[in-house]
Amino acid sequence: MMKKVLSSTAVVVGLAASPLAIADVNFDLDDIDRWKMVGMEVCLDVSLEKIDGVPVRLELKVEDDDPIYEFEIVAESGERYNVECNAEEGFVTEVERSTTADDPIFKKYAKVSMEDAQETALDFHPGEVIAVEYEVGFDGSVTYEFDIMTDLGPEVKVDVDAATGEIEEANFELYEIGSKESK
Repeated sequence: MMKKVLSSTAVVVGLAASPLAIADVNFDLDDIDRWKMVGMEVCLDVSLEKIDGVPVRLELKVEDDDPIYEFEIVAESGERYNVECNAEEGFVTEVERSTTADDPIFKKYAKVSMEDAQETALDFHPGEVIAVEYEVGFDGSVTYEFDIMTDLGPEVKVDVDAATGEIEEANFELYEIGSKESK
């Protein structure tokens, strides 16, 4: 496990140095310097303690007023997990399994169609949906996550509860390193 963590850290740190997928946002990314954040490696380590695997993507987003690192980790089983870590204090705040619309658990509990959920997301954040994820939370929740390139410029992630159709959260994405792949 230690060797995997070190090599995984090297991969993510190496990706962090490249300008692969930094969101084009109009607010000041240099404000990040003023946040008192733990190192990305701290959050990677606690995330890998929750889900043992290989990190393939890193995002930095703002939830409420907290910076959050989100790691996509591929477990040995091949399943993909999104693990969120509070970047100011270094603790895991959420773990979700990425899945598809055909997942038996997602199908069982989702009562709202993806189209209706997308309409709700776009009502609040008009723009172009550039990605959709289906997620099952460790708490049993089922969620549609929409990445929307807003009409104002920045990318916004909007989570819609697939059981109720209500917006769970909406966050600005500051940057993304790595790529999203279908399961």
